[in-house]
Amino acid sequence: MSVVVISTGGTIASTKDSGGGASPELTGEDLIASVPGLSDDIELTTDDFSNIPSPQVSISQMHELSELVAEYDRDDTVDGIVVTQGTDTLEEVAYFVDLCYDGDTPVVFTGAMRNPSLASPDGPANLLTAIRTVTSDGARGRGVLVTFNDQVHAAKLVTKTHSMRLDTFQSPELGPLAVHDEETIRWRASVDPTPTIDVDPETLTNEVAALTVTAEMPPSQIPEPGDFEAVVLATTGSGHIPPGIIPPLEALAREDLPLVATTRCTEGRLARSTYDYRGSEQTLLDLGCYFSERNLQKTRIATVVALAGSSVETVFDRPARE
Repeated sequence: MSVVVISTGGTIASTKDSGGGASPELTGEDLIASVPGLSDDIELTTDDFSNIPSPQVSISQMHELSELVAEYDRDDTVDGIVVTQGTDTLEEVAYFVDLCYDGDTPVVFTGAMRNPSLASPDGPANLLTAIRTVTSDGARGRGVLVTFNDQVHAAKLVTKTHSMRLDTFQSPELGPLAVHDEETIRWRASVDPTPTIDVDPETLTNEVAALTVTAEMPPSQIPEPGDFEAVVLATTGSGHIPPGIIPPLEALAREDLPLVATTRCTEGRLARSTYDYRGSEQTLLDLGCYFSERNLQKTRIATVVALAGSSVETVFDRPARE
Protein backbone atom coordinates (compact mmCIF):
# COMPACT_ATOMS: atom_id res chain seq x y z
CA MET A 1 0.00 0.00 0.00
CA SER A 2 1.06 3.57 -0.68
CA VAL A 3 0.70 6.42 1.83
CA VAL A 4 1.55 10.09 1.32
CA VAL A 5 2.63 12.06 4.41
CA ILE A 6 1.98 15.78 3.99
CA SER A 7 4.05 17.75 6.48
CA THR A 8 2.90 21.25 7.45
CA GLY A 9 5.08 21.94 10.53
CA GLY A 10 4.09 22.23 14.18
CA THR A 11 5.47 20.61 17.32
CA ILE A 12 5.85 17.23 15.66
CA ALA A 13 8.37 18.83 13.25
CA SER A 14 10.10 21.05 15.81
CA THR A 15 13.62 21.04 17.19
CA LYS A 16 15.36 23.35 19.66
CA ASP A 17 17.09 26.36 18.17
CA SER A 18 20.13 28.16 19.56
CA GLY A 19 17.92 30.16 21.91
CA GLY A 20 16.58 27.03 23.56
CA GLY A 21 13.04 27.20 22.18
CA ALA A 22 11.52 24.76 19.71
CA SER A 23 10.51 25.75 16.17
CA PRO A 24 9.46 23.72 13.10
CA GLU A 25 12.46 22.48 11.12
CA LEU A 26 12.00 18.76 10.39
CA THR A 27 10.87 17.53 6.99
CA GLY A 28 8.43 14.75 6.22
CA GLU A 29 11.35 12.41 5.59
CA ASP A 30 12.72 13.25 9.05
CA LEU A 31 9.36 12.42 10.62
CA ILE A 32 9.07 9.06 8.86
CA ALA A 33 12.60 8.14 9.89
CA SER A 34 11.61 8.56 13.55
CA VAL A 35 8.70 6.08 13.41
CA PRO A 36 9.35 2.54 14.67
CA GLY A 37 7.31 -0.48 13.65
CA LEU A 38 6.38 0.56 10.13
CA SER A 39 5.39 -2.33 7.91
CA ASP A 40 7.59 -3.09 4.90
CA ASP A 41 4.36 -3.51 2.93
CA ILE A 42 3.65 0.24 3.16
CA GLU A 43 5.34 2.54 0.65
CA LEU A 44 5.73 6.01 2.13
CA THR A 45 6.28 9.24 0.22
CA THR A 46 6.38 12.77 1.60
CA ASP A 47 5.20 16.23 0.59
CA ASP A 48 6.56 19.20 2.54
CA PHE A 49 3.58 21.54 2.19
CA SER A 50 4.85 24.02 4.79
CA ASN A 51 6.90 24.20 7.97
CA ILE A 52 5.20 26.70 10.27
CA PRO A 53 3.61 26.81 13.74
CA SER A 54 -0.10 26.08 13.42
CA PRO A 55 -1.30 29.47 14.77
CA GLN A 56 0.19 30.95 11.59
CA VAL A 57 -1.98 28.87 9.25
CA SER A 58 -4.21 31.08 7.11
CA ILE A 59 -7.62 30.40 5.63
CA SER A 60 -6.12 30.41 2.13
CA GLN A 61 -3.51 27.83 3.21
CA MET A 62 -6.29 25.63 4.56
CA HIS A 63 -7.92 25.74 1.15
CA GLU A 64 -4.63 25.02 -0.62
CA LEU A 65 -4.15 22.02 1.66
CA SER A 66 -7.64 20.73 0.87
CA GLU A 67 -6.85 21.07 -2.83
CA LEU A 68 -3.60 19.14 -2.37
CA VAL A 69 -5.41 16.37 -0.52
CA ALA A 70 -7.96 16.18 -3.35
CA GLU A 71 -5.12 15.99 -5.88
CA TYR A 72 -3.63 12.97 -4.14
CA ASP A 73 -7.07 11.38 -3.94
CA ARG A 74 -7.24 11.50 -7.73
CA ASP A 75 -3.97 9.54 -7.90
CA ASP A 76 -4.94 5.87 -8.13
CA THR A 77 -1.55 4.82 -6.74
CA VAL A 78 -2.22 6.54 -3.39
CA ASP A 79 -4.07 4.45 -0.78
CA GLY A 80 -3.93 6.83 2.19
CA ILE A 81 -3.10 10.43 3.08
CA VAL A 82 -1.62 11.57 6.40
CA VAL A 83 -1.27 15.25 7.32
CA THR A 84 1.05 16.27 10.16
CA GLN A 85 0.61 19.69 11.73
CA GLY A 86 0.68 21.71 14.94
CA THR A 87 -2.00 21.00 17.51
CA ASP A 88 -3.16 24.54 18.31
CA THR A 89 -5.34 24.83 15.20
CA LEU A 90 -5.32 21.20 14.08
CA GLU A 91 -9.02 20.71 14.75
CA GLU A 92 -9.87 23.76 12.64
CA VAL A 93 -7.67 22.81 9.69
CA ALA A 94 -8.82 19.18 9.74
CA TYR A 95 -12.46 20.31 9.84
CA PHE A 96 -11.89 22.76 6.97
CA VAL A 97 -10.52 19.91 4.85
CA ASP A 98 -13.40 17.66 5.97
CA LEU A 99 -15.91 20.26 4.76
CA CYS A 100 -14.21 20.55 1.35
CA TYR A 101 -13.03 16.99 0.66
CA ASP A 102 -15.31 14.49 -1.09
CA GLY A 103 -12.74 11.86 -2.06
CA ASP A 104 -12.60 8.17 -1.14
CA THR A 105 -8.96 8.00 -0.05
CA PRO A 106 -8.72 7.95 3.78
CA VAL A 107 -7.29 11.16 5.26
CA VAL A 108 -5.87 11.40 8.79
CA PHE A 109 -4.43 14.40 10.63
CA THR A 110 -1.97 13.99 13.49
CA GLY A 111 0.75 15.85 15.35
CA ALA A 112 2.49 15.92 18.70
CA MET A 113 2.30 17.56 22.10
CA ARG A 114 5.99 16.93 22.87
CA ASN A 115 8.68 17.87 20.39
CA PRO A 116 11.49 15.38 19.61
CA SER A 117 13.95 17.05 22.01
CA LEU A 118 11.78 16.26 25.06
CA ALA A 119 11.49 13.04 27.04
CA SER A 120 8.95 10.63 25.54
CA PRO A 121 7.98 12.59 22.41
CA ASP A 122 4.59 11.42 21.19
CA GLY A 123 4.99 12.32 17.51
CA PRO A 124 6.36 8.97 16.29
CA ALA A 125 3.58 6.98 17.99
CA ASN A 126 0.89 9.33 16.70
CA LEU A 127 2.27 9.14 13.17
CA LEU A 128 2.41 5.35 13.36
CA THR A 129 -1.26 5.30 14.44
CA ALA A 130 -2.16 7.63 11.57
CA ILE A 131 -0.41 5.46 8.97
CA ARG A 132 -2.01 2.31 10.31
CA THR A 133 -5.40 4.04 10.35
CA VAL A 134 -5.36 5.15 6.69
CA THR A 135 -4.32 1.64 5.64
CA SER A 136 -6.91 -0.14 7.82
CA ASP A 137 -9.96 -1.81 6.34
CA GLY A 138 -12.47 0.44 8.11
CA ALA A 139 -11.02 3.85 7.29
CA ARG A 140 -12.94 4.59 4.09
CA GLY A 141 -16.20 6.48 4.22
CA ARG A 142 -15.63 8.04 7.65
CA GLY A 143 -14.60 11.53 6.58
CA VAL A 144 -11.38 13.21 7.68
CA LEU A 145 -9.96 11.65 10.85
CA VAL A 146 -7.58 12.71 13.64
CA THR A 147 -5.28 10.35 15.55
CA PHE A 148 -3.67 11.05 18.92
CA ASN A 149 -2.75 8.97 21.95
CA ASP A 150 -3.75 5.64 20.29
CA GLN A 151 -7.23 6.94 19.49
CA VAL A 152 -8.96 7.79 16.21
CA HIS A 153 -11.44 10.66 16.16
CA ALA A 154 -13.75 12.28 13.61
CA ALA A 155 -12.40 15.68 12.56
CA LYS A 156 -15.79 17.31 13.00
CA LEU A 157 -16.09 16.13 16.62
CA VAL A 158 -12.59 16.20 18.08
CA THR A 159 -11.28 19.16 20.09
CA LYS A 160 -8.14 20.06 22.00
CA THR A 161 -9.10 19.97 25.68
CA HIS A 162 -5.78 20.53 27.50
CA SER A 163 -2.96 22.93 26.68
CA MET A 164 -0.14 20.43 27.27
CA ARG A 165 -1.29 16.93 28.16
CA LEU A 166 -0.82 14.02 25.74
CA ASP A 167 -4.49 12.98 25.93
CA THR A 168 -5.64 16.47 24.98
CA PHE A 169 -7.64 15.48 21.89
CA GLN A 170 -11.08 14.24 22.86
CA SER A 171 -14.50 13.89 21.26
CA PRO A 172 -16.99 15.04 23.92
CA GLU A 173 -20.19 13.00 24.23
CA LEU A 174 -19.41 10.41 21.54
CA GLY A 175 -15.75 9.53 22.15
CA PRO A 176 -13.26 8.07 19.64
CA LEU A 177 -14.29 6.09 16.57
CA ALA A 178 -11.45 3.59 16.97
CA VAL A 179 -8.50 2.63 19.14
CA HIS A 180 -5.01 1.48 18.24
CA ASP A 181 -4.32 -1.82 20.01
CA GLU A 182 -0.90 -3.37 19.36
CA GLU A 183 -0.75 -3.35 15.53
CA THR A 184 -4.51 -3.21 14.93
CA ILE A 185 -6.99 -0.36 14.47
CA ARG A 186 -10.20 -1.50 16.17
CA TRP A 187 -13.23 0.41 14.88
CA ARG A 188 -15.97 0.92 17.45
CA ALA A 189 -18.24 3.65 16.09
CA SER A 190 -19.10 5.73 13.05
CA VAL A 191 -20.59 9.16 12.34
CA ASP A 192 -22.54 10.57 9.44
CA PRO A 193 -20.20 11.98 6.79
CA THR A 194 -19.81 15.76 6.58
CA PRO A 195 -21.64 17.22 3.55
CA THR A 196 -19.09 18.55 1.07
CA ILE A 197 -19.08 22.25 0.17
CA ASP A 198 -17.81 23.44 -3.22
CA VAL A 199 -15.77 26.53 -2.33
CA ASP A 200 -15.03 29.52 -4.54
CA PRO A 201 -11.48 30.41 -3.44
CA GLU A 202 -11.94 33.98 -4.67
CA THR A 203 -14.59 34.59 -2.03
CA LEU A 204 -12.82 32.97 0.92
CA THR A 205 -12.49 35.41 3.81
CA ASN A 206 -11.27 35.43 7.38
CA GLU A 207 -13.72 38.25 8.20
CA VAL A 208 -15.90 36.11 10.45
CA ALA A 209 -16.02 37.26 14.08
CA ALA A 210 -16.09 34.61 16.83
CA LEU A 211 -17.33 35.74 20.26
CA THR A 212 -17.80 33.88 23.52
CA VAL A 213 -20.81 35.20 25.42
CA THR A 214 -20.15 35.94 29.10
CA ALA A 215 -22.14 37.41 31.99
CA GLU A 216 -23.11 41.04 31.29
CA MET A 217 -20.62 41.31 28.46
CA PRO A 218 -20.47 44.90 27.19
CA PRO A 219 -22.48 45.64 24.04
CA SER A 220 -19.34 47.23 22.58
CA GLN A 221 -17.92 43.73 22.07
CA ILE A 222 -20.52 43.10 19.36
CA PRO A 223 -19.17 44.28 15.98
CA GLU A 224 -20.75 47.13 14.07
CA PRO A 225 -22.62 46.38 10.83
CA GLY A 226 -20.10 46.31 8.00
CA ASP A 227 -17.15 45.23 10.13
CA PHE A 228 -17.46 41.50 9.32
CA GLU A 229 -19.06 39.12 6.85
CA ALA A 230 -20.68 37.08 9.65
CA VAL A 231 -20.69 36.78 13.45
CA VAL A 232 -20.46 33.52 15.39
CA LEU A 233 -21.61 33.42 19.02
CA ALA A 234 -20.83 30.79 21.65
CA THR A 235 -23.81 31.41 23.91
CA THR A 236 -24.20 30.44 27.55
CA GLY A 237 -26.04 27.23 28.33
CA SER A 238 -28.50 26.06 25.74
CA GLY A 239 -28.62 29.35 23.82
CA HIS A 240 -28.85 32.25 26.24
CA ILE A 241 -27.38 35.75 26.08
CA PRO A 242 -27.42 38.80 28.40
CA PRO A 243 -30.07 41.35 27.35
CA GLY A 244 -27.49 44.12 26.98
CA ILE A 245 -26.10 42.66 23.74
CA ILE A 246 -29.49 42.15 22.09
CA PRO A 247 -29.77 45.67 20.55
CA PRO A 248 -26.41 45.48 18.70
CA LEU A 249 -27.28 41.98 17.53
CA GLU A 250 -30.62 43.27 16.26
CA ALA A 251 -28.72 45.93 14.30
CA LEU A 252 -26.66 43.20 12.63
CA ALA A 253 -29.78 41.14 11.90
CA ARG A 254 -31.43 44.14 10.20
CA GLU A 255 -28.46 44.26 7.83
CA ASP A 256 -28.98 40.55 7.00
CA LEU A 257 -25.55 39.71 8.41
CA PRO A 258 -25.41 35.96 9.13
CA LEU A 259 -25.53 35.31 12.88
CA VAL A 260 -24.49 31.77 13.79
CA ALA A 261 -25.05 30.52 17.34
CA THR A 262 -23.63 27.58 19.26
CA THR A 263 -23.11 26.80 22.94
CA ARG A 264 -19.97 27.54 24.88
CA CYS A 265 -20.54 24.29 26.81
CA THR A 266 -18.26 21.35 26.05
CA GLU A 267 -21.22 19.08 25.39
CA GLY A 268 -24.82 19.56 24.33
CA ARG A 269 -26.74 21.61 21.80
CA LEU A 270 -28.91 24.71 21.65
CA ALA A 271 -32.48 24.46 22.88
CA ARG A 272 -35.41 25.39 20.66
CA SER A 273 -38.39 25.74 22.98
CA THR A 274 -37.37 25.26 26.63
CA TYR A 275 -37.21 28.90 27.77
CA ASP A 276 -38.94 32.09 26.69
CA TYR A 277 -37.47 35.17 28.35
CA ARG A 278 -35.56 38.09 26.89
CA GLY A 279 -32.15 36.63 26.06
CA SER A 280 -33.32 33.00 25.91
CA GLU A 281 -33.05 30.74 22.89
CA GLN A 282 -36.30 32.35 21.68
CA THR A 283 -34.36 35.59 21.26
CA LEU A 284 -31.90 33.75 18.99
CA LEU A 285 -34.86 32.58 16.92
CA ASP A 286 -36.24 36.12 16.72
CA LEU A 287 -32.82 37.32 15.54
CA GLY A 288 -32.88 34.74 12.75
CA CYS A 289 -29.76 33.00 14.03
CA TYR A 290 -28.42 29.91 12.37
CA PHE A 291 -27.83 27.06 14.84
CA SER A 292 -24.62 25.02 14.92
CA GLU A 293 -23.79 21.78 16.73
CA ARG A 294 -20.01 22.34 16.54
CA ASN A 295 -17.86 24.27 19.03
CA LEU A 296 -17.04 27.96 18.50
CA GLN A 297 -13.82 27.47 16.52
CA LYS A 298 -15.32 24.82 14.25
CA THR A 299 -18.49 26.84 13.79
CA ARG A 300 -16.38 29.76 12.59
CA ILE A 301 -14.58 27.50 10.10
CA ALA A 302 -17.90 26.10 8.86
CA THR A 303 -19.18 29.67 8.44
CA VAL A 304 -16.07 30.69 6.49
CA VAL A 305 -16.46 27.71 4.16
CA ALA A 306 -20.24 28.13 3.86
CA LEU A 307 -19.90 31.79 2.88
CA ALA A 308 -17.38 30.88 0.17
CA GLY A 309 -19.70 28.13 -1.03
CA SER A 310 -22.89 30.22 -0.93
CA SER A 311 -24.36 27.51 1.26
CA VAL A 312 -25.00 28.99 4.71
CA GLU A 313 -28.64 27.93 4.45
CA THR A 314 -27.69 24.30 3.83
CA VAL A 315 -24.77 24.04 6.25
CA PHE A 316 -26.71 25.31 9.26
CA ASP A 317 -30.22 24.87 10.57
CA ARG A 318 -32.26 28.07 10.94
CA PRO A 319 -35.15 27.21 13.26
CA ALA A 320 -38.20 29.42 13.72
CA ARG A 321 -40.43 29.98 16.72
CA GLU A 322 -42.99 27.22 17.17
